[in-house]
Amino acid sequence: EINRAIESAARKRDVLVNRADQSGDRDVGSVVVPATVEDGSVTVAISTGGRSPALSKELRKRIEREIDGAGELAELTAEIRQSLKERGVDPESRRQAIRDVVHSSEVWKDLGRGNSNPRQTADAVVEAALGDRT
Repeated sequence: EINRAIESAARKRDVLVNRADQSGDRDVGSVVVPATVEDGSVTVAISTGGRSPALSKELRKRIEREIDGAGELAELTAEIRQSLKERGVDPESRRQAIRDVVHSSEVWKDLGRGNSNPRQTADAVVEAALGDRT
């Protein structure tokens, strides 16, 4: 009864409402709070639309392991990107170099090991990607 009254009052005022006692088949205006995983500035949200909170929780646990170090990598690639802009590297070469850093298993390993300077590994990947283009 209380949940229904709160929902009704919220809708009358055009306010989003999330009923914790109701799952699935939510109204368009309802709010679903996803499970989230954060690593620094990287945030991943998982939702089953209220159909399976247990699955959302399991996926969150799995994704936590997969994105370990992603926040640090986001900061590292932001620094490298800025540095490449300042060096006057053209946008396509810059994008490819950053993609190569993000895909580099060596960079990810350095982040996972807590290597004191993964930037050195990333810089080597960047220089290999750029070749003679700078």
